[in-house]
Amino acid sequence: MAVSGARRNPVPRRLGADRARHPHPGGTVQGKAWAALSAASLVGALLGQPLTATEAGAQPPSHTDTRRDTVATPTDNLVPKWRTKYDVLREAALEKQLRGDVPLGREVVKLGKSRFSKVAQTGTDRIFVVLAEFGNKRHSAFCDSTDPEDCAFPSDGTPTRYDGPRHNQIPEPDRTVDNSTNWRDNYNRPYFEDLYFNRMAKFYEDQSSGAYSVDGDVTEWVKVPFNEARYGRDYCGSIVCQSSEFLIRDSLAYWVQKQLDSGQTMAQVQDYLKTFDVQDRYDYDEDGDFREPDGYIDHFQIVHAGGDEADGDPIQASDAIWSHRGNVSIHKLGTGPSTGPQKGGVEVGEGGTSDPNGANISIPNNPTGLWVSDYTMQPENGGLSVFAHEYGHDLGLPDLYDTSGNTGGASNSVGFWSLMSQSRGTAKGDPGIGDRPMPFGAWEKFQLGWLDYKAIHAGRTGTVELRPGQALSDRKYNGAIVVLPDKKVQLDLGDPCDVCGDRFFWSDRGDDLDTRMATEVADGGALTAKVKYSIEDGWDYAFLQASSDGGATWEDVETDQSYEGSDESGFNASGFGISGTTDGWVDLTATVPDGTNAIRWRYLTDGAFALNGFQVDNITLGGDTIGTAETADEGWAFKGFRRTTGSDYVSYLNAYFVDNRQYVGRDKLLKHLYSFIGYSGKRANKVEFFANEPGALVTYWDKSYSDNNVGDHPGHGELLVVDAHPEFDHYPSTEPLLVNPSKLGYDSPFSLRPSRDVNIRYLAQPYTIEGQDRSSVFNDLKSWWFMNDEHTVEDVHPGHNQPGWSSVDVPDFGVTIKVVSVADNGDMTIKVGSAN
Repeated sequence: MAVSGARRNPVPRRLGADRARHPHPGGTVQGKAWAALSAASLVGALLGQPLTATEAGAQPPSHTDTRRDTVATPTDNLVPKWRTKYDVLREAALEKQLRGDVPLGREVVKLGKSRFSKVAQTGTDRIFVVLAEFGNKRHSAFCDSTDPEDCAFPSDGTPTRYDGPRHNQIPEPDRTVDNSTNWRDNYNRPYFEDLYFNRMAKFYEDQSSGAYSVDGDVTEWVKVPFNEARYGRDYCGSIVCQSSEFLIRDSLAYWVQKQLDSGQTMAQVQDYLKTFDVQDRYDYDEDGDFREPDGYIDHFQIVHAGGDEADGDPIQASDAIWSHRGNVSIHKLGTGPSTGPQKGGVEVGEGGTSDPNGANISIPNNPTGLWVSDYTMQPENGGLSVFAHEYGHDLGLPDLYDTSGNTGGASNSVGFWSLMSQSRGTAKGDPGIGDRPMPFGAWEKFQLGWLDYKAIHAGRTGTVELRPGQALSDRKYNGAIVVLPDKKVQLDLGDPCDVCGDRFFWSDRGDDLDTRMATEVADGGALTAKVKYSIEDGWDYAFLQASSDGGATWEDVETDQSYEGSDESGFNASGFGISGTTDGWVDLTATVPDGTNAIRWRYLTDGAFALNGFQVDNITLGGDTIGTAETADEGWAFKGFRRTTGSDYVSYLNAYFVDNRQYVGRDKLLKHLYSFIGYSGKRANKVEFFANEPGALVTYWDKSYSDNNVGDHPGHGELLVVDAHPEFDHYPSTEPLLVNPSKLGYDSPFSLRPSRDVNIRYLAQPYTIEGQDRSSVFNDLKSWWFMNDEHTVEDVHPGHNQPGWSSVDVPDFGVTIKVVSVADNGDMTIKVGSAN
């Protein structure tokens, strides 16, 4: 008899104003008021004028190297800091489209002088795939021993085998006890050609409504000399270490050598590789043309022999490589093709001596002039879901699961609602799980330029007809977006300087800013000030400017803080602008020209990646104090600049997405979702199945967050699902343990029908999540998220799962979204309105 996990009413307490916030660095500040603090004549006259690596045989990182230069979460999407900027550019361009600042339908959006972003993936991209298997040589830094005296990075003892693996060595699972492991007897080249260029191509064609596809080539299996431990061992404190990148170098080196040995000339190899370099992914020449070669392979993938550490490979275990995407950093920024961007990476065909003090392996060295930076890496038995997920990262999509869950942390409610969360889909009759990718949601399609949507601003009403999210027909909209008033988030700018008062002047923070503060002066002379700034190097600038005609014209004034680097944005024609970041408050000095009768500070930013801006205080000219920010009567006129104590606010875009999820097309997979039963021993890989409910899935996009890690900020994230039935369920156990958020969220959609019971097992014990009455209206004045229930003590619930991880804490703007009707074919009519 099943044990019912009867739903418990949560304690309706929301976090208040003190709840944790993690602002996104690219937030846009809009609608900031400015005040004239002196004579009105200054406002127009003074403010109104426009601004007339390592070597080829590199060794593994040292003992002290803890991890690569990536975001500090255990994610499979390893984004280096330099690439983050381009993701922010895309976000800024999409925001401009959503706000109506640029027309819809553009593939490329201009964000400023010489700065563009690609906002829609269209056409057919080519992928170069290398199949790599491992040899038996041991790198002296990665020994079989668990004794730290034997090598730099000893084994942790979890692998059961250290040789190889070669391809096709994954043991066939016993299907009587294991119905989850992906397996086939022959992972050969034709299999992967079909996986990539038939099955994955069709998946992306479906998700893009025919706008985008992939093509390319897959090599035969290439054997590298070292075993997988050399490339996959977890020695750095993260799920992926830099040593994995050497699999790219080594496999490409042996592949090039194999082509040369077969009789091809180097010119033929280069011509072949150039067919995979048709894009300038990061627009290095700043002309807005992303369809031109740049010296880098556009999309490169490694498929390695053996299992995935992400799936708990029991053979290579912690030596197995965790499937991921990244950017090669064997050669650092500032190196690259002879012509093109210098993003570092690895040159295709380069080699050299590897492990000279140990195995002393000579890797073939035939540099081709083509380079690899962006890559993905996955196991031979990953299944289409893993390949499609990692390629989603390559196109710019983030993880939507709580990435701390990779190492035993939290989980959120996105679950099976997105490929970028729980990617592994399955259908009845499949021998394992994960060979079918879960589809994208509306937000992911929006990010890639594939969402045919209707936008409605909060406070307005509108009726929207939505086709099922996975319907291939172009009838009706594919999603709806409710654009909300900007979210205000407190920003801590730090304290005033030690010798300053309680306030200072601040430029504001945001994209496309042109803020100013100006005052009349008697003459020029020596100027001093205290300044503190965090300004994007070479792209954004602060200026000291002087005028001798009352503000009709202005000239930049050189200061001892003037930036000496490259002028990327073109703002700094004079060379006197201020850019970069200081370590706290510093002194600024300048000489203002004789005859000056007005000065001003000016702050200019481009279309993306805003930092905290420019702060200035204790301004003196000719020995006289002219600005302390302590009072409002010092004679300064402000446009955008303002006085602050250091505690201020920035604004962020936020919106609701509505996605019609029906059992149509690829959303049929929602009817057959896996759940591990919880057996131990030989039956640990046994799963059973349940279904997510259909309906209107509402998600909340909050740009003040850059991840979905609800363990760090409960109820808040970049994109979280609103649960239409937010009551909690508990597993059958001696203590009240909460059901995992991805299962609690099975009935998240708003619907005209009641949800059905879910009967599954926990630790092999049956339990039931009881179905609920229909919930057809979303009203953001209601609570859809709760921090605790009756079992919570001081915000801590017994067991691992916590109440605050489920659903999302939405703002209270009075927005309503009502499901009006659902047709037999899944077409849905919704009405957006106001509860006020």
